[in-house]
Amino acid sequence: MKHRLYVVLVALGLFAISAVPALAQYTQIKGSIKGTDGKPIPDVKVDFKNTATGQQIHLKSDKKGEFFSIGVSPGTYNVEFTDKSGQKIWALTNFPITLQQEVNLVDVDLQKEKAAAAASGAQPPMTEEQKKEVEKVNKENATIKDLNALLQQGRALEATDPNQAIPVYAKATQIDPTRPLLWAALGNADINAARKDTDPASKKQKFSDGADSLKKAIDLATASTDPKAKASLGGYYNNYAEALGHSGKSEDAAAAYAKAAEIDPPNAAMYYRNEGITYENAGKIDDAVAAYDKSIAADSTAADSYFRKGISLLGKATTKGDKMDAPPGTAEAFNKYLELAPDGPNAETAKQMLAAIGAKVETSYGKGKKK
Repeated sequence: MKHRLYVVLVALGLFAISAVPALAQYTQIKGSIKGTDGKPIPDVKVDFKNTATGQQIHLKSDKKGEFFSIGVSPGTYNVEFTDKSGQKIWALTNFPITLQQEVNLVDVDLQKEKAAAAASGAQPPMTEEQKKEVEKVNKENATIKDLNALLQQGRALEATDPNQAIPVYAKATQIDPTRPLLWAALGNADINAARKDTDPASKKQKFSDGADSLKKAIDLATASTDPKAKASLGGYYNNYAEALGHSGKSEDAAAAYAKAAEIDPPNAAMYYRNEGITYENAGKIDDAVAAYDKSIAADSTAADSYFRKGISLLGKATTKGDKMDAPPGTAEAFNKYLELAPDGPNAETAKQMLAAIGAKVETSYGKGKKK
């Protein structure tokens, strides 16, 4: 009887042993994170993700930049470090956590990593934010390449037929409507096409379209921080003013020329001369003369402004019998032109005008020097 009982107990003991489940195996991780200045970084999120199972462990560095966890399953993990502003500052891929080490160390020193990368010539791994920035730059470069191609195509067409260049520039503004240069190119093409147009209605519409595009270029350049855009503003206002003048808006054109002169003083004489021509074409002689005077005040050697002033003043001349009576300053304007540009393109016309009003050519050009 005793022997039989022993056998039963042994059998029960074996059953009990076999019924105990196997214990799971875990290890520990401990780490720290230091910045490029060598100081610990607190409040850094440290996210572990098991590459095989997808298991995730979320830790956070303390004031000393340290973090710790127990009960971690062994495996290969991807680790991301994110600072409190939400920016990823470091990443580890395929980091092994094994049972062979009672505590697996995950220490990151960005100062040392940076120095090591510089010594080896290698670049540190990019964060997700950096990758996005690189993608953004690459996309921007691709867009710029396309826009430059369109600008080159448009300029080649504009040299022979501005009308063909207009849709090319318009396409460029659709790709990126934030660049003043593109709107200026479109506006200038409209103006050039209008100059060659013989249909009055079509001509006026093209000047109006050119003014609209150049106004967009002006607004964008004014708001821009790009020095190149700022430097182009004087030219944008000048062309905008021309389009306005041909659209019958001489006063608005004059205001635009004045703005161009204010923004770009070195070329003020040219802008005021163009203002004078606009007034002259509109039949506003006094305003034209005043604009030429501003041009001369900005540059006393602006020969063409003296000539245009003389022509404008002739518009107010009267006749006494068979003699022309020109307003004061007319002869002086033509003589000053001849002094500054004795062989200029308007030299013969200036002489004829002086002869018509019975004035002498008072310049000393062409005379030999006294010994």
